[in-house]
Amino acid sequence: MASSIFEQLDDSGLFRDFPQDTKQQLADISTTVSCNDGQMLYQDGDQPDALYGVLSGGIKMVAEDANGKYFLYGIVQPGWWFGEISAIDGRPRAQTTMAIGNTQLMRIPRTELLNLLDTNPKLYKHFLNILCKRLRQAGQVLEEAAFLPLSKRLAKQLLRLHKSRNHYESPMPASKISQEELAASLGVTRQSIYRVLKDWQLKNWIAVQYGNVEIIEPQSLQTFLSLSEH
Repeated sequence: MASSIFEQLDDSGLFRDFPQDTKQQLADISTTVSCNDGQMLYQDGDQPDALYGVLSGGIKMVAEDANGKYFLYGIVQPGWWFGEISAIDGRPRAQTTMAIGNTQLMRIPRTELLNLLDTNPKLYKHFLNILCKRLRQAGQVLEEAAFLPLSKRLAKQLLRLHKSRNHYESPMPASKISQEELAASLGVTRQSIYRVLKDWQLKNWIAVQYGNVEIIEPQSLQTFLSLSEH
């Protein structure tokens, strides 16, 4: 877990390659923010005020329509950043974000961040690399939705969550994801994934608990994907 501002800057992919003096400047302009479980940080349509990094806890990123149906974009774990697109282009937020458990964030104000980047335009290339990576990931998810059966999409999503949960060693419990949220991250109903999850639970690949789906045997899910490709 990135337990301090400097660990967040040193370990994360967004600022890892920045010069040390620039990281010091970022640390000087940043603050920490504490959120309670379920507390909303910002809503879809809000004007961007800052870039955020998760120090502990987690952040859920969702979109919701007028009928209450929602889509889960993802769960931001300790060590990761979010809100960078709006922080750079200045357009309104595209998701609603809320805390999972007691969460501590690092906050870099947008105005100060842009001023720092404008004094050294070469630093923008780091954001460009991150945005290109996000664009590729979004394209991959769209391709999976178009070509893969639900069981494969579900396995890939569980493996992505497992990877993000274990990217940083942390004494804090990993952020939970319910069956409803897992289904929402794929744009399907809970009922549509129930039988697949039940089968994998019987095989001891996963554990389905109240409010959480835990990956026990990620290698078995990976093998399932590999075998089904042949």
